[in-house]
Formats: sequence, C-alpha cells, structure tokens
Amino acid sequence: MNPTKAGAGLELSVLSDAEFESFSLNHPQNNFIQSADFTRFQRARGQSVELFGVRRDGDLVAAGKLNFTTNRWGYTVCECAKGPLLDYTDAALVRDVVGLLKERAAERKAAELRISPNLTYIARDADGAEHPEIVDNRPLVAELAGLGLEHQGSDMNFANVNWMFIKQLGGITDAEELIMGTSYRTRKAIRKAEKNGVFLEQATLETLDEFYDALSTAGDEKGFFYREREYYDQLLRTTSAEFTKLMMAKIDIPAYRKSITERLEAESASAAELRREVEETGSKKKANRLKVVQDLVDSYERSLKDIERFPDSVGVATVAAIHFVCFGDEVVCVIGGTKQDYIYFNGATSLYWGMMLHGLDKGYSRYNFYGTFGIQGQDEEGHGGYEFKKGFGGDVVQLLGDFVMPVRPVAFQANRLVRAAIAAARTLLGKLPLKRQA
Repeated sequence: MNPTKAGAGLELSVLSDAEFESFSLNHPQNNFIQSADFTRFQRARGQSVELFGVRRDGDLVAAGKLNFTTNRWGYTVCECAKGPLLDYTDAALVRDVVGLLKERAAERKAAELRISPNLTYIARDADGAEHPEIVDNRPLVAELAGLGLEHQGSDMNFANVNWMFIKQLGGITDAEELIMGTSYRTRKAIRKAEKNGVFLEQATLETLDEFYDALSTAGDEKGFFYREREYYDQLLRTTSAEFTKLMMAKIDIPAYRKSITERLEAESASAAELRREVEETGSKKKANRLKVVQDLVDSYERSLKDIERFPDSVGVATVAAIHFVCFGDEVVCVIGGTKQDYIYFNGATSLYWGMMLHGLDKGYSRYNFYGTFGIQGQDEEGHGGYEFKKGFGGDVVQLLGDFVMPVRPVAFQANRLVRAAIAAARTLLGKLPLKRQA
C-alpha cells in the first residue's frame, strides 16, 4: 500500500513485524491480540492481516493490526481488535487516525470499520461496583460517536472479550506476599494441591494430544467453547514458547496414593500414642492435640477413598489444561478447565497459581483471568467462575467495547437489514410448535 496522508503531517503506512512489535510491546495499551506473534499465527491460518503505523514527522504515534474478513456474500469487514494503539487523550490524533483507517478500509473494499480500544470504560472493584472517580472513559465513547463510530453496547462479548477480572502483580515482592493476597479458601486449595504433588507441565508438539484431551474433555463437560486441535498445533508452530503457554496440571496417582498412605500411617501412630497418653494422664493439652491429629487421620482416609476409582495403572494423569498467553505487561488466561473426574486435585487452582508465580518471576505487572461474567449475582450463569477468580484477588475490568463505522453506507445498511431478517426468522422458528396440533 502507498502511504496515506492526513492533516497535521500524519502518514499511514504498512509496518514490518519488527517495527510493529517494538511499538506494541512498549505501548501502555499493549495486548496479545495486537502483537507480532499473533499476527504470524493468523497469517499461517490464512487470514488477511495488515500491520499499519501512523507517523508524525517520522515518529510512530499510532499502530495496529487490521484483519480483513469477507463473508460468502462478498461483504468485507476491516477490524482493529483491541486497538488501535494510540493516545486517546489527543482528540486531534484520534480524529485523524480514524480518518486514515476509514480511507484504508475503503481502499480494501471493506463495507465497515470496527475498532475496540484496549481501554477501561469505567473503573470497577472486585464486586463489579463502578468507580468513575478513578477512571471514566464515557466522554471518549461520545467523542468516537462524533466521528461516526457507533458504540455496540456493554454486554459481554465472548468473541472480543470486554469484561475481565485482573489481578495487579506490580509491587508484590515475593510468593508469600502474593499468596497472602488470596482468600483463605484459595490459599488452602493452593497448599493442598502442592502438598498432594500436583505439578505443571507446558505442552509441546509432542505432548499436544495430552493437553487437547484434557481441554476438550473439560469443555464438553462444562459447556465452554474450545478450538479444534489444529488451532493449538498452529499456535505452537508459529509463536514463541513464552507467548503461547499450553499448560497442564498433572498428578502421579501411584506416588500420590503412596504419599497419602504413608502420612495416614504416621498420623494414625501419633493418634494411638496420644490416645494412650490421654487415658493415662487426662491431659487436656494432649486431648486437644489428639483431636487435631485425628482430623488429619480422617482426612487422609477420605482422600484414599476418593481415589479408589483411580488404580495405579492410571499412572500420571492430566487433570486440567489451560491456554495462557504472555505478552507485554500481562499473563492472560485465555481458556481452559478441569476434568470433572479429577476436580478433587484442584488442577485449575494449581495452574492459575503457577502462572501467577511465573508472572511475578518474569516481571509481568498484571494477571488477566480474561472473560468474566455472572458478576451481578449467584443466579447468573458464570457466577461460580467469577467467584473462583475473585478468590485470587483483583478487580473487574470493563473495556470500552466495540465501535462500528460504515465505510460503504449502502452495503452496510443492506447487511444490517439482512442480519435483522435472519435474526427475526430464527426467533419466529424458535416459537413455532414442533408438532402440528391435533
């Protein structure tokens, strides 16, 4: 593409992967969608991707990744998801960049332009309550509307995630401080998993089947969407080992059974000795200690009973699998879950905790639990997942969301009418009786 110029000496042109990576990695709005790694992956998947930069007097002041998608009717969308990356407090810059992007979309015969800035809409706390005194970007929504970008609302978007739960890692000095920032229940689950020998492993091309079996099983059981195996294969082949982390939580069943049995025998012996001493001396101190030890004995007996269905022949079992991405300032938990049969081992808890430690060790400033819903109440779908994330500490983060601008107004309006008609037909069909009434 030839450089496109706008007012104030701005010029839009294609960037190399290296130029784009340097800008995006160091930008305060950095995110994995707007990265060179993800760009390589999408290109390998056959997607039409373009990296653009906007220069002012030779200096890059904005950049982003554009995806061009065309449906079977020839309708093309130009989208800059989680971007563009620029200073949105500079109204003139925002206006000119939007104008340049509209021109570029028109050059590529796109009927509409979509953007979704990686910015907070209104600051929220852990319970989802609004705190506009901290951050309030509602004026920006109005500003973008004035440029012809229609806000698509604030409902949860599962494709271009706009509701998240994020824990800040900046300022936390060590693992002890990190774990003390979690709830009592979460700390207990973390320590139980560690004590029981749950360990983490990063999947490679050679072990991808193990990861995918656990991910797909959890997805089928919980009803969440997961990609086909080829998607994860392509990720491993086109992105770095730090960017794509397909993580598995595992347990060695024979070793676990042996450990629990040994602990049960040791505590049973202690309980027998304490019981004898209490009978002989009547010591209240010993009696209290006996109660604690007996509770441990009961716990180990329950643990052994819980794993009776897992014979030693199972060997090492993959109990949970989660796809993580590490880029810029954050570790992102994209998708994953625990196999229901192995939920006892707290695999997802171990994975979350292990990647938090990784983030702390590598200097990432945020741990992003990503798509989060069910925030308003326990009767909402997804509330259990939200409460689980909340146990690790953090806040609800609501992004600005999607904005759409017509580029070819006639085609844009025709597409809207077609989509509305299809939606209405589906609604009508859903209301029709399955059988003809007698």
